[in-house]
Amino acid sequence: MTAPSIPRKRAHKPKVRSGCVTCKTRRVKCGEERPICRRCQKSWLPCKYNSPETNQGEHHSHANEQAVVSFQAETSEKSGSRLLPRVQRDDFQDLDIIYFDLFRSAIVKNLCLNGYTNFWSRTILREIFRDECVRDCVLGIGALRRAMMEDTKDASSSKSKALWVVPKIATTSLSTRYHRDAIKYYTKSISKFRSRMSQEGSSTPSRTILILSILFVMFEAIQGNSESVDRIMQAAIFALEDCTPGLGTENQGSNSLDDEGVREADYFLTRFSGYSSLLCPFYPSLLKGPASHRNWSLAAKIPSWSDDLRQIELAFERYTTSSLIWSFRSCQAHVFSRPIDHEKNRDEQLIIYLQAHDWCKFLTRKLDQETDSLRRRTWKMMLVEAKMFTIYTRYSRSAEERELLWDFRIDECSEVIALVESILDELTSRTTLPPLFEDKLLPTLRCLVCKCRDYETRMKALALCERLSGPWFENRAVSVGMRIMIELEERDRDEFGFIPTESRYRWNTSSFNVDRTELRMGLISTITGARKELTIRQDGNIDDLIQKLTASPSQLIS
Repeated sequence: MTAPSIPRKRAHKPKVRSGCVTCKTRRVKCGEERPICRRCQKSWLPCKYNSPETNQGEHHSHANEQAVVSFQAETSEKSGSRLLPRVQRDDFQDLDIIYFDLFRSAIVKNLCLNGYTNFWSRTILREIFRDECVRDCVLGIGALRRAMMEDTKDASSSKSKALWVVPKIATTSLSTRYHRDAIKYYTKSISKFRSRMSQEGSSTPSRTILILSILFVMFEAIQGNSESVDRIMQAAIFALEDCTPGLGTENQGSNSLDDEGVREADYFLTRFSGYSSLLCPFYPSLLKGPASHRNWSLAAKIPSWSDDLRQIELAFERYTTSSLIWSFRSCQAHVFSRPIDHEKNRDEQLIIYLQAHDWCKFLTRKLDQETDSLRRRTWKMMLVEAKMFTIYTRYSRSAEERELLWDFRIDECSEVIALVESILDELTSRTTLPPLFEDKLLPTLRCLVCKCRDYETRMKALALCERLSGPWFENRAVSVGMRIMIELEERDRDEFGFIPTESRYRWNTSSFNVDRTELRMGLISTITGARKELTIRQDGNIDDLIQKLTASPSQLIS
């Protein structure tokens, strides 16, 4: 007879009661080094320790709950304390927990630097537990962020001094487990959303289209796929045009954007798409497409002095968004000879111009009386935009007159640059990575680089643009192109220190080769319409290129 088998006893391993939250989540032994444990440091993961009271509370929690990750949005003056949903064990598997936590801790934290805090820190995280498309896309973005950590380590070890760094995932998308997971989740989210749109059609809620479009844009923007971003934003604007009333309409009761976070998202998508199309040549479809026909009110009043900061921010975002739409329509009328009601356009211009001055006075008073450093930075950021609109809205139907207007606004441009510089000096002390979606300071700086013709002022603005570029592919490539445009215009400066109007360019087209190591620029004269084209190599030396172009104008392909 066979001897009866003796049941094997599983080796008892004590549960991890101490250690950082990340190691407990991953169920690995934590070395408990402070402030960052060795495991988290090696894996480039966020490391956080709970207080002893929290650990004791977890020990006595209900056994069936077994939460893998619980989180709470950071308390801030803007958004207040918010308790967000608990993530259960069955919600995530394997590396999903890490991807989710990277999105929540790294991506959201970065995005909130630029405002829209309700949307990034509350609405998006809440939608993860309501919509599987949102959940899959968030996990894809988290996996992409994890893949970027490996790419960043490789890039930092390289001695290459390329003008821009091509994201590795764009060319070797299956090189790591993280890359594969990123594409897997993103593809699932896109497929589910398309299926839903084909079935539901126009009945798909506008908030769903808005949230998912922004997440899709984020995934593509991190990789530098500006062509995909261009298509996604254009499709989103068309879809929302029919189903979402403008935030400035009188009939607020019909607005399907049902919380403050989604209202912020509507401002964000409109602003980001508008500024990108006007100031970045990588979005041709957006610029050529129709401007928004929603009824955004221009005649909004300046907030009361007693209103809180959040109310004032929302009012200002409404003003700047409606002003941007006016700028977009005016630009299209000039560039593409689009029909426009000139009388109505002049009336709107006057409203925007006067309101910009009122906002400048209001914000300057707020800034002078503010003592809190974070609130001061917020007032400054709003003041930068308000000052920019006081300059930009001195608009003229004459192309030559529009160019000459900027020659008399150098002092005002310098004031704006000084404000931005003070903001970035404060921001640098808090983070080493500028926000991915920067739609406040960066558009202002790019506008100054493209429009102001004072060399010193333009170069200061360009240097600040480069500080805001971070690792983002598109921003770095745009900075290189703007530097070339500045130097080409400087080549024609006359003996009186003046750049003739016929020698002033607008950067209107761009294209990359397959591996994005060559950038082809297309410039057009703002007055004569003459075109010039040139090619910039990623591994080239920009100073040598400028010297050759300046010495030999024939280097350009006319």
